[in-house]
Amino acid sequence: MIKNIVFDVGNVLVHFRWRELMIDLGTSEETADFLGKNMVLTEFWDRLDLGVEDEDKACEHFTELFPQYKKDIEMFWKNIPDVVRTFDHTLPLIKTLKAAGYKVYLLSNYPPKLSDLHWPGFTFRKLTDGEVISGKEKIAKPDPAIFRLLCERYGLEPSECLFIDDRKKNTDAAELVGMKGLVLDGREGIDSGIILKEAKKY
Repeated sequence: MIKNIVFDVGNVLVHFRWRELMIDLGTSEETADFLGKNMVLTEFWDRLDLGVEDEDKACEHFTELFPQYKKDIEMFWKNIPDVVRTFDHTLPLIKTLKAAGYKVYLLSNYPPKLSDLHWPGFTFRKLTDGEVISGKEKIAKPDPAIFRLLCERYGLEPSECLFIDDRKKNTDAAELVGMKGLVLDGREGIDSGIILKEAKKY
């Protein structure tokens, strides 16, 4: 029986809108695509999530790599508070799951200083029962250890957990430790009915 719903955060409960932010700041679409590929979607950013690179030095790092985009990179990092926005579906979704009797947990790859910046503004956190943030723990998905850490910290039985992420490699990792996995992308909208139906299958 599923008793716990475990959510990824970025692009499931909140929109990681790096491209939209760049465009809003006047960066061209071509440059935004380049910086997405060579700044946001890189191993360096993965190390930010892991908490082994300093976010305060990220802007300097990327401007040294790509001086031709110095202005765009600096604008992006200056406006990093606006890089995430909570989806409209998030609060009603969690309220519905809590009303149905499920406990709700968060398990997210997120740089530590950015989590300190962004997470206090996530009002849906008040409804959740616990959280694990990769940058705080120096463990990141898809390492199965981060799922084990969540279970150990909150006394959860993996077989009673349904993990939801927008990346299959992460749900696959959750399944390795005995959780059930479900791939959903918040950018496409998430209906609580889908989650409830999946949870009741087990």
